[in-house]
Amino acid sequence: MNTHYDLVIIGGGAAGMMAALQAKRTAPEFNTAILEKEPRPGRKLLATGNGRCNIANRYAAKEHYFNAAGRCPAFVQPALNAYPVPVILARFAELGLLTKEEDDGKYYPLGDQAAAVLDTLRLHCAACDIPIITECAADSITPGFTLDTSQGRLHAGAVILAMGGVASPQLGTSEGFAGMLRPLGHRATDIYPALTQIKTAEPLPKAVQGVKFKGSVTLAADDAPPMTDSGEVLFTATGISGPPVFQLSREVSRRCRAGAQPTLLLDMLPRISRTELLAELARRRTLPFALADCLSGLLNKRLGQVLLRQTTPHKLDAPAAALTDGDLHRLADAIKAQRLTAQGVAGWRSAQVMAGGLELKDFDSHTLQSRRCPGLFAAGEVLDICGDCGGYNLTWAWSSACLAADSAVRFLRRTR
Repeated sequence: MNTHYDLVIIGGGAAGMMAALQAKRTAPEFNTAILEKEPRPGRKLLATGNGRCNIANRYAAKEHYFNAAGRCPAFVQPALNAYPVPVILARFAELGLLTKEEDDGKYYPLGDQAAAVLDTLRLHCAACDIPIITECAADSITPGFTLDTSQGRLHAGAVILAMGGVASPQLGTSEGFAGMLRPLGHRATDIYPALTQIKTAEPLPKAVQGVKFKGSVTLAADDAPPMTDSGEVLFTATGISGPPVFQLSREVSRRCRAGAQPTLLLDMLPRISRTELLAELARRRTLPFALADCLSGLLNKRLGQVLLRQTTPHKLDAPAAALTDGDLHRLADAIKAQRLTAQGVAGWRSAQVMAGGLELKDFDSHTLQSRRCPGLFAAGEVLDICGDCGGYNLTWAWSSACLAADSAVRFLRRTR
């Protein structure tokens, strides 16, 4: 193994491989290497978008990103401006990966395979003679740069940190990044799981576990405006899951860590107003159905039966006509505003990304260079940036990787 490189990139995931290709594109004369502690690079890419890889989102902007404190950081905007989504997609097209746009500005590979994204990056790294040194964990960095790794000591003119975070440890994590960078003066915020399932205090009947509905979830709090997201919601053994739940999980996690138990409101029929629903329920009361069947065609049958048991005193073999006006109002409330108490979120194994990371104040947002250690750059999830569900985190990975690579090349040219 070579022990001297112009540029060393720590992390062989999305940001790491994109940074290497961008550096080679801009400065082919520089000797660049990627250090990846896992046996294979890019394993997390294979799991994104349910195996399809939601590669980017048209609407990427600071409003879709958050730091550990839950605020939208302007820090992301220079990278997103320098490398907006159309430029990133054009870059992938040059590499041979075509994409398509679907709902809500989400882009996917044309062939609907996350493996195609990984193969595109990996094969082009090989074609550009960029070594990906696998099973090589960086243990320490000293200015200058000397890197002690699990495969020996390396020297570099510049370093890009692209090791990701601690989410999904079964796919490879970088849990030691904070300790490794502390001698360089860098600190990390508190970190917590994001884009994951929410655990609820209320035990959910087995009958609804695995049941899905298309509706909305609202996170309510006395001291903050409500937050709502819509889409497919799944009942699990410990709570709820699905894209709208993932969107709210970061804020739920943050509030629960502060000692709160926020309230979640589920609207299982968001296209129908409460008044319209009451009229429909009153009509169904007149139909010649047993109570067990009176919500069929309106809700999932198992879900409807659970709600009927929760809100009425009648047995399910009673006639629908047994429903009183009070029953209808309670049933409408359960359908339009089912209350659940959040107790936290699922752990790191279920989380798609990490909230929190290296403190942003220690990096220049226009170059992604460390303010404490010249020649050290960072990209992707290792920074205190967490995006919404829907391709925003990969958009940040690509854009920040390209900006960090450009800045590292400029640094190397100045210091050669």
